[in-house]
Amino acid sequence: MDRTLNGKVALVTGAGPGIGRSTALALARDGADVVVAARRPAPLEVLAREIAAETGRRSLAVPSDLMDLEASAALVDRTIAEFGRLDVLVNVATASFFRGKLVDNDWSTYGDSVQMNIVGTMKLCADAARVMAAQGGGSIINIGTLATTALQPQNGEYSSTKLAMVGLSKTMAREMGGKNVRVNVVTPGYTTGEPLEKLFEEMGAHAGVSGAEMSERVAKGVALKRHIDPDDIAEACVYLGSDRARNVTGVELHVTAGAMIV
Repeated sequence: MDRTLNGKVALVTGAGPGIGRSTALALARDGADVVVAARRPAPLEVLAREIAAETGRRSLAVPSDLMDLEASAALVDRTIAEFGRLDVLVNVATASFFRGKLVDNDWSTYGDSVQMNIVGTMKLCADAARVMAAQGGGSIINIGTLATTALQPQNGEYSSTKLAMVGLSKTMAREMGGKNVRVNVVTPGYTTGEPLEKLFEEMGAHAGVSGAEMSERVAKGVALKRHIDPDDIAEACVYLGSDRARNVTGVELHVTAGAMIV
């Protein structure tokens, strides 16, 4: 297979189970050296060793919390110190808070979502973009959510902050295009894994059905009649991170099996 990311260095935040892990592995399989970042160090070390063993690529685990603004610059600096460059950034890290109805919100805690999904994410994008611009270009990929299009009751805090992230990503794409830095968003559909199972259990409880039945109901409403896998998102990130997507920027790519067609 043609490895389109040979010689490139990628940084993946939120590199835990699911989309983050799958994306880090997919980037390495396509030839990139990969820095993986998340809050918990032990699983990160396991993933870094797995990447190196399976793909032969170099991998570095860097525990990091993007709620701390100083962490983003330190993360980029560590990547450059270890590998000498940064070509691809994939931001999977997110904060998801189901606070209930907006009229019942504790607005004093709203800043948690803002700090993670907007400020922390875009601060890392800015730190990475400056490095990429200086080296002649790069690709930034932020992970979005269907909740920005299919607005969900009791999820306004999450959806509003992610919607702001999409808008800021497109603005950065416009601002950094002249430096050959591309910025895109990949929006997943209903993605298999433990978080989705928990979501369907909660939805099912409200509807008086099992989580499995709720999963089937939701799948029937999707154009392709199925849920997606983390690997589907990972492959989209590999494409957007590679030179095959050299003229793709400012795009929100929906990988949803047709869960939302507008």
